[in-house]
Formats: sequence, C-alpha cells, structure tokens
Amino acid sequence: MPCTSGGPLRKTPPRAAVRGCTLWTRPAETSCGRTAAPSTSTPWPPARPGWSSPVSPTGTYRHSDPPPHAGRTEARVEPLEPDDPRSLGGHRILARLGTGATAVVYLGRSRGGRLVAVKVVHAERAGRPEARDHFVREVAATTAAGGVHSPPVVAADPGGRLPWMATEFVPSVSLHEAVERFGPLPAHSVRRLAAGLAEALAAVHRAGVVHRDVKPANVLLTADGPKLVDFGIAAAAQPAELAGTPGFMSPEQVAGAVAGPATDVYSLGSTLAYAYARGDTDTAGPPGPGDDAALRELIADCRRLDPAERPTPAALGDRLAAAADPGAPPPGAAWLPAPVLAAIDAHAGEAANPPLAPTGSPRRRLLLGGAAALAAGAGAVALLSLREDDPEPGARDNARPAAENSAPPARKPEPAPPPPEPVPVEIALTGDGPVEEMTYAVNREPVTLKDVKLPWRKTVEVPREKGKAAWSIDLSHYGEVAYEIHVDGVRRMSQRSPDPGLPAAMRGPGPYSLQAGGETAWSAPPADSNA
Repeated sequence: MPCTSGGPLRKTPPRAAVRGCTLWTRPAETSCGRTAAPSTSTPWPPARPGWSSPVSPTGTYRHSDPPPHAGRTEARVEPLEPDDPRSLGGHRILARLGTGATAVVYLGRSRGGRLVAVKVVHAERAGRPEARDHFVREVAATTAAGGVHSPPVVAADPGGRLPWMATEFVPSVSLHEAVERFGPLPAHSVRRLAAGLAEALAAVHRAGVVHRDVKPANVLLTADGPKLVDFGIAAAAQPAELAGTPGFMSPEQVAGAVAGPATDVYSLGSTLAYAYARGDTDTAGPPGPGDDAALRELIADCRRLDPAERPTPAALGDRLAAAADPGAPPPGAAWLPAPVLAAIDAHAGEAANPPLAPTGSPRRRLLLGGAAALAAGAGAVALLSLREDDPEPGARDNARPAAENSAPPARKPEPAPPPPEPVPVEIALTGDGPVEEMTYAVNREPVTLKDVKLPWRKTVEVPREKGKAAWSIDLSHYGEVAYEIHVDGVRRMSQRSPDPGLPAAMRGPGPYSLQAGGETAWSAPPADSNA
C-alpha cells in the first residue's frame, strides 16, 4: 500500500477486502518513494465520464450487489423462484428485486399491508461467522441512518438461520439508471439532489456512521427527493479497509487512510458531477451556455484533495439554501424531469402488481397432465367393463352382435418426451495463484475447496426451464488470478485480480480477497414445448 506524504507505510491486513475499487494515480513521489496522489487542487482521481461499474483489483467485486431497494442497473420486479422463501418475520414475500454476491433483495408485504424491501443473506454466506458479524453491523448502520433521506429499518433478524433485514420500500430509480437512460440532470435537479444528500449525510454522520460508498447506484430518486441506501461498506470491520467504487473514492481512501466524514463529501461531489455532466466537471475554461458555474464550483469544493478544505454537509446545505438558482422550476413543479418521474411511476406499478411465482416447472406440469389423462382413461375402461358384466334382463336371448357391444380399444398414452437439454454454467480460474481457499455456488448450492491448483474449472448444469441462474465465487489467493463465467457456451463475465492497471507498489504482498457474483438469464422453453 502507498504511504501518504511524510507518513509511515501501512501493511495490507490479512485478506483485506478491497471492495469494488480501481485505483488511478498520477506519478508523484513522496518522502518514502511510493506513488501518491498529486498535490494540486485539480479534482482527483481524474474525472472520466461513465465511471460507475465497480471493478475489483485486489478484493471484493461488487458488480451485482443490490442496494436494499434496487434491483439490477434497471429496477425490475421479477417472479419468485421455487426455492425462494414465501414469508420472513411476518412479511409475505411477493417478488424479487435483485440479487448479488452476498444477498438477495425481495419485495415483501407486512401483515398491515406495508410494502418492504427484504434483504436476505445467501445461505452459503450465512454459515460464516464473519459474514454474520458484518450483517449485524450493516443492520445497525442502516438503522442509525434511517430517516427522511434514508429508508428506515422496519424489522430485522440478523441472527436467524437466514439473516434478513426489512426496510421501507421506496418506488424509485437509481441515479445511475436515470443518467444512463435519460441523460444528465438539469442544474435545478442537481441542486435539489445535493441538498437532500447533504442533509442525509449530516444525519448519518451525527449517528457516528461514515457511508464510504456514496455513488450513483446507491442514490435512489423518488418523487419526494433523493434517498441514500446501502450501508454494507459502512459496516466493514476495519475502518481503514480499502473500500469504495472507482471514480467516487477520495484520495485518502485510495491511500488506505481512515475514512472520515470528509470522505463522504468527496464522494458526494463525484456523484453530483456524474448527475450533472456524467463525471465531466473540468472547471478549466469559461462555462458554456446554460451552464451553472456556481454548481460546478460547489462540486469542485467537495472534491478538494485536502479533507480539511472540503465543506461539511451542514455547510453545503446552508450554501445551497442561500444561493439563487436562476434555472429553478416554478413553485410546485416537479424536481425531476418527466421521463425520470415516468420511470419511477412504472416501478411503483410493478411493485403494486408483482408477477406471480410459477407453480412448477413445465416438465412437472406435463407429467401431472399425463397422470390425469391416464386416470381418466382407466375410469372409462372400468365403467365399460361394469356395464358389459351387468346386462339388462332378457338380453341373453336377444344379444346384439359382438362388434356392436364391444368397447373401443383404449388409446395408449404416448410416452413423455425427454426434458430439454440443461444449461451448463462454467466457472474457470487461471493464473499463477496459489488459491488458498474458495467457495463457489450456483443457485445457492455452495461448495468449498482448499489449496486449489490452477487452472481450475467447474461446470454445473441448470435445468433449462428455470430460465436463469445465480452464481457467486469467494476466494483468497496470492499472485494473479483471472476468472471467467460461461453460460451455455457464451462468456458472460471475466475479471483479473489484482487489477492489471494497479501499480505494483500499491498491491502489497497479499493474500488478496476476491468476491464476485451475479445472475444470468436465458430463454426458457414454453410450457407446451414438449407436448
């Protein structure tokens, strides 16, 4: 790990969990000869449009971890799978909102009819004491932060067989989704966004919590204002643990220093830059037509290199309240553009009418239908036999011809066709390693291995009628390791650890911790495809 200027070197703790971080540096030497952040007032890391995908060089890959209220990049309400719980803590589970490497988020309803988002830890992680301890801290951090600008926790059982937490469900779209689908927000929307998030961070910091991962994917846009979610990184056991998301981490986070409230302010500035111009907030040159120079200046102040020079969330709120916004909408007008509000309404409609869970696989429905047909045929044959054995009185002398009295032959049922070919899900590891320990899972069926020799690959067959598969890997390794996920012969994801763009001086000796997970879908055969 690099040292800060004039400070001592800090060793990487064992199995340091580096959550979703890509490190970008400019050449600058400190007194100890290690690469460090530049000592200029230019926002750093350099702003790059579209920086939003978490990429993990030396630790947790948080590509698919859903915030408590978001699904994937685009919010979707999906039907339950056969193995999903149907109730938790008195909450009826209605549908899926998202899945990731550590948990699944469900849409639920309380006994009183209140919609909630229920985050449930994966079964393979629930058996690990460190994962349970982390979730206990996450519940505590989320509870402390709950309020006007963070959905409150309504119930939780972090000590249950499957640890879970229920928060108020908020119809919304993430800031990331809104910008990717509809483009940057207008200045008046970004000002309202800044004021709401500054108020949220002030409340979080008063509760003694530092979020440490403020980014567009963790900001929900609602009709009433923004919400700050996902306190998973805030619950990390080690405050100095390198954690964050590329493009939104503060210089002190990258350097491995303890993250304080000023770290969240830096990430807030980067998030506002993304909302306003997709990260392009270069203050050089005169502002263009319709540009809000004061807003750009506020963003630049949030992203100052020296944490002591950044404004506090409370000061940001005062500054925004005092500043006039010439582009503000008229009183009573919506704070978000119409397309974003329409997307929020669509999400609310999906939650109000969640899709029904399938009652069984197409193969099972086919077999049940065949059994019913056989039963009906057997009943008809038995009835005809009884009628033949019990002729009417006098019928022996005036018997009808045999051809007339004989019953038609019963139609032999056709054998059920074989089920469709399963979908192979392959996890492949290459590199020099070694891999000390790893746990992989497909559809929440974990397998743990030790001292894995590379190259290594495993193929798990998933019934095609399931339509999708969730996968995850969690490993501790030295050296360099690359993984690939192939589904039905097509590569769906690949990643290297440590990241090849990370300077060698910043990697440390290891071991490195890598966690990855996601879900992939395919076209399932229709129910009558085998008929």
